[in-house]
Amino acid sequence: MASKVVLIFGYGPRIGTAVARAFVKQGYKVAVVSRSNKATDDGNGYLSIRADLSDAFSVEGIFNTVTDKLGTPTVVVYNAFILSTEGFDQPLSSIITDAHVNTFSAYAAAQMAVKGFAELPSDASKTFIYTSNKLHLMALEPLLSFGMGKSAAAHMIHYLSEVYKSSGYKFYHVDERVSNGDPAYDKLDPEAHAEHYLNLAEAKDQGPWNSTFVKGKGYVKFDESLTYGGRYNP
Repeated sequence: MASKVVLIFGYGPRIGTAVARAFVKQGYKVAVVSRSNKATDDGNGYLSIRADLSDAFSVEGIFNTVTDKLGTPTVVVYNAFILSTEGFDQPLSSIITDAHVNTFSAYAAAQMAVKGFAELPSDASKTFIYTSNKLHLMALEPLLSFGMGKSAAAHMIHYLSEVYKSSGYKFYHVDERVSNGDPAYDKLDPEAHAEHYLNLAEAKDQGPWNSTFVKGKGYVKFDESLTYGGRYNP
């Protein structure tokens, strides 16, 4: 049996921290990636890696470091993101940077995760989770770049869940909602994410790739036939 190792990209004070705490309590070795070594100051024992995910070519080295020090990741959580609010006035150079963080580095992480999954025993979790929202289904001014990234990543997760459905690998695009199906917006709950991610990782089989969930209920399937717009007020 392989060691349970979770690699978390985007170790921030909310979802990243909650997910790391939940997984370490379940016996996982934890590696976290952030732009600063946030995990080294509180004695939590995590492997902390400093990296700038605006360079997608840095991802392979991160996986190599984790594999060398902890073992092959059995669960990979991509929680990193960048949010720009210029709408269609955003410069191309900034769009490209956003694409690296929100999409390209996620692609590189999924590719490396799959490579590692192939080396793991059959009883390993082999789960890739992408933290997302409803922007692959709706337009929300002025979050053009953010929505582009989330839409591309959603397609990637859907694709991978189909291509690898007979392999035992699991891929999830996770999207917290409120009970009526609206986005959670600023009411995102870090502990609810952590609980849901653990459930996905510990489940034996692939569930719905678009893993919409509600705090206290877990996965809830919504009617996604309607899309709508709105305005974001930062």
